[in-house]
Amino acid sequence: MATTLQRIGGNGGKPFSFTGLNNGATLKKIGRAVGGWQIKAVRAELTDGRVSIFGNANTFTEFEFGIGERITKLSLWGNGARTRLGGIRFWRSEGRHFFEYMTSWGLKTEYSIDVGSGVCLGLVGQSGSDIDNMGFLFISAIKKSVLTDMYTNLAIFQPQV
Repeated sequence: MATTLQRIGGNGGKPFSFTGLNNGATLKKIGRAVGGWQIKAVRAELTDGRVSIFGNANTFTEFEFGIGERITKLSLWGNGARTRLGGIRFWRSEGRHFFEYMTSWGLKTEYSIDVGSGVCLGLVGQSGSDIDNMGFLFISAIKKSVLTDMYTNLAIFQPQV
C-alpha cells in the first residue's frame, strides 16, 4: 500500500509505530497533552480497538473522527529548539478542526504536511517522557483504480438461492 509520512521534531526518544498498515485500521481518536515547550504526550485509538499512549501524561484533550471522515489539511510545528514536537493542527472533511500547541514558547515554522487521500492509518515517531518527533501515516492520494478478474458475462447468470 502506498503511504505518505513526514515527521517533525527532534531526534531523541524511542521509536514508535502505531498504525493499521497491516490490517486496514484507521485513526479513530487522538488525544494530546501539552507542556510549556512541547507536546507532552499523545493518546491514539484505532478503529480495530487498539489504544496506545506515547509520552507521559494523565489527562488529554481528545478528538474523535466520524465514520468516513478524512483529514483535509495538517500542519505540524517543532518546538523551535529542534528537540520536540511543538504543535499539531488539522482540518477534517466535516469542516471541524483541532489545534493543540505548546503553551509557553511561541510557534515558529509551520510545516504543511501532505495528507495524501486524507485517510490516516495512525502515528509514527519517537518519544520518551515527551513527544520527540511525530508524523501521521496516510494512504497516498488515489490516482486511479483498476478492476481485475471481472466476469463479463455475470449479468446472464441467475442466482441459485
